[in-house]
Amino acid sequence: MRTLRVMHVITDLGTYGAERFLLELLTELPVPSLSLGVTLVAGRSVPAPLRERDIDVCALGRSGRYDFSFLPRMVGFFNAWKPDIVHTHTHHGKYWGRLAAVLAGVPTVVHSEHNSDFRASAPFVVLNRLLHRRTKRIVALSETHGSCLGRAEGVPSERIVVIPNGIRLPRDLDREAARRKLGTDGDTLALMHVGRLCGVKNQRLALAALSILSGDLRLRAKLFFAGDGDDRAMLEGLAQRLGVGGNVVFLGYRDDLVGLLPAADAWLMTSLNEGMPISMIEAMAAGIPIVTTPWNGAAAMLEGGRCGWVSSSMSPESFATALESALRDPAEARERGGRARARAVQLFSIERTAQQYVALYHTLVGA
Repeated sequence: MRTLRVMHVITDLGTYGAERFLLELLTELPVPSLSLGVTLVAGRSVPAPLRERDIDVCALGRSGRYDFSFLPRMVGFFNAWKPDIVHTHTHHGKYWGRLAAVLAGVPTVVHSEHNSDFRASAPFVVLNRLLHRRTKRIVALSETHGSCLGRAEGVPSERIVVIPNGIRLPRDLDREAARRKLGTDGDTLALMHVGRLCGVKNQRLALAALSILSGDLRLRAKLFFAGDGDDRAMLEGLAQRLGVGGNVVFLGYRDDLVGLLPAADAWLMTSLNEGMPISMIEAMAAGIPIVTTPWNGAAAMLEGGRCGWVSSSMSPESFATALESALRDPAEARERGGRARARAVQLFSIERTAQQYVALYHTLVGA
């Protein structure tokens, strides 16, 4: 089996979602059988794990929406690096990375679709359809995700392959240490929400549901938001207006979440849409009771509710009802959390995900 040269393209290797996943994947893919590179379209700095693995990095540093000078630089880099495969991620990879690969004559293009909102402006719709013809495989995160992608973007089912996201599974799940770190006492019901503070994550729903919990639960519950973003000031104001300001803590961005997660009595996801959220896999791996909105794919990820609670709608009343079910039955919550952890260990380890990608690369180049 010969060494393949694989170049990944992504906007940046930052702190959330797809960026975190790709950084983990790049540190797990086997260097002896793959020669790896990554192109950061908007990024400028090289994360330490990539330097340690001697992975080639081209940081193009796109300066803004109207800076297109990066495109010929990317084509030139591909021509010099000579990849067997260009594997693209996120918006910059999906459009500009694939276009550069086609212009550079790269023989095999793979795109991982991390998003579940397939809307785009007319020029990007046209460009996307053209690039799909030159893309050997599009990676979906689940069967549900792949079906939606195929219908929305006209991708033939034989060119869609399902490879779930993966994480490095935690080994230390010390609840008492996590509770001390979070500053919660024994009577507090710690609710955890992880993600960027932005519209699609819909944190206002978590605040609205908190405000209508039954009296004893509302008094004991404390909602911790881990993450930062443009909506923070709005959410802080909304918490005060709903009368739950004293029950809400904004932690900001945290790089120690794995150590904090075991402190939670429930983990909340209020998103309007998701692909396969890394933060939810982390909560599953920690065995935390999960309460989520019914975004497309949530029920499948949690085995129809065997591994958590999926609210019947996006309304605050529905979400609060699901949350109360989790909080009022600790034994059932532990059981569903245990099933979630077993499912994460079976399906969502970064080692398993990396093996599936390696098999895909060699299959495509062999074909």
